[in-house]
Amino acid sequence: MSYLVLARKYRPMFFEDVVGQQHVCVTLQNAIEKKRIANAYIFSGPRGVGKTTVARLLSKALNCEHGPTTKPCNKCSSCLEINESRSLDVFEIDGASNRGIDEVRNLRDGLKYSSTPGKYRIYIIDEVHMLTNEAFNALLKTLEEPPANVLFVFATTESHKIPATILSRCQRFEFKRMSTQNIIKQLQELCVKEEIEIDNESLRLVASKADGSMRDSESILDQVIAFCGKTIQAKDVSNLLGIIDTNLFFQVTDFIKEGNVEGGIELSSKIFVEGYEFNEFLAGLAEHLRNFLIVCTTGKTEELNVSEEHAQRYLSEKEHFQVEDLLRLLQVATDAMTIIRKSTNARLHLEISLVKMIKMSKSLQLSQILTSIEELKKKPLPTVASPSHGDKPVQKSVTIPKVKSSGVLSFMPDKSTVAQSPDIPPEENGSSEQLSADISLADLEKKWDSIVDFVKKSKIALGTFLGEGWPVSLTDNKLIIALDENNGFHISTLKKNNAAVEELLKEYLGVQLSIEYIKDSQGMLESVNRKPQQVDKASEFDKLKEENPLVQKIVDTFDAKFVK
Repeated sequence: MSYLVLARKYRPMFFEDVVGQQHVCVTLQNAIEKKRIANAYIFSGPRGVGKTTVARLLSKALNCEHGPTTKPCNKCSSCLEINESRSLDVFEIDGASNRGIDEVRNLRDGLKYSSTPGKYRIYIIDEVHMLTNEAFNALLKTLEEPPANVLFVFATTESHKIPATILSRCQRFEFKRMSTQNIIKQLQELCVKEEIEIDNESLRLVASKADGSMRDSESILDQVIAFCGKTIQAKDVSNLLGIIDTNLFFQVTDFIKEGNVEGGIELSSKIFVEGYEFNEFLAGLAEHLRNFLIVCTTGKTEELNVSEEHAQRYLSEKEHFQVEDLLRLLQVATDAMTIIRKSTNARLHLEISLVKMIKMSKSLQLSQILTSIEELKKKPLPTVASPSHGDKPVQKSVTIPKVKSSGVLSFMPDKSTVAQSPDIPPEENGSSEQLSADISLADLEKKWDSIVDFVKKSKIALGTFLGEGWPVSLTDNKLIIALDENNGFHISTLKKNNAAVEELLKEYLGVQLSIEYIKDSQGMLESVNRKPQQVDKASEFDKLKEENPLVQKIVDTFDAKFVK
């Protein structure tokens, strides 16, 4: 007798033998007992999880000589014929190779012939989503009003490709992907029956490679037995299946912790020399990072498909990673997989992704930033020699950042020191003492650039927008500032923050002015020979870093760059 592969030899013979699909089996058993059999079913789900097997069990249960029954005898002629795929009442059709309208018409013609008395005529169509639209349309009327004792079972891995008109005429059952634990348990029982010695790690590797498919796991085990014989060890399984050792992935995370770029490059060379598929390595690395993510967020290892030794290592090393860092690393790995699929130089992109992971800066929590700010506040302010005061040291103004509720850093001046700043000469800033309430427009025009600089010290964006305008009228302490008619956004922003601008001008001038912003639609800016300032924003940013050590510290911490 020819050899029978494990997937066929140990195919379930009863509903109770089906692993992981109890929700389907119990429903069908109840329907049989209550004689509520539908005329059409759709079994959808991943490959190798029992769709066709359950369809056969349903056929046996309905056509058994002692049935319909939930426990077919497997001894009568009907059960034996179904088990051996030679029953005249049960037809298994491959939808991929019989997908046209002619095949469906032949199927409909066959419905004219009645089944054996007391039996069901059952059509099991595998991969039914491969049928053409015309073939599906030819089935509609038959599904709506089938002959007596005719039953259709449609099996598919892609139910979304089946027309809604077909779906609505069938009872639909979703088959689940098998858990690794269920597969391992089933393989253990199978190995006992076959007198195979196999360790737990080998079983885990086979189950992981099967990706939730019981049939795939049995086929892989068949291959492993052919290679290893009756005694199976994990190292042999890894060599045969090309499974990448988990320790390689731990090497990557070790290099990330150490910032060891050289180690990452050497590892990429090792992967190339060993002949591993780059995308398979990256997929394994992504799974490795996912394991860290689960352990970091839950503190548990039950969800990890790893050995006990590796589970304990994940627990012991989880303190080195934050959730935000792991998410960024996962994004790099998944992006690299997409690029490598399309690239002609896969090794280069693997090296780039590893270096990017290793050089990636760690995320900083807002609480850490606030702590650093508080520590900076406690430090004494730096002193500089003012050229206008000889050798007498003058304390330079330092902007103290305030953190708004949104978590965004804003910068406000320290009013106790701003008058002593060498960037704003005391004689100009103090000129408010000589200015009376009837300050003239000419005075404002003369000091406008200094006013703009003063506003920038506190509100750099408002000062920049203000600098693109010009005072064109001052009557009864009402100041009108004109901006180019294309600067609608600037005007809108200044209006929203007008109270802050008025307060800063009062602080500088000593005079309370109400400010109105208008669009220069009459050429007033040209009449005063004033054009909008061309602001060099990069220089403004550099100047801000020079004046404020905290800004420089933030730039250095986050490796920030100016972006136009």
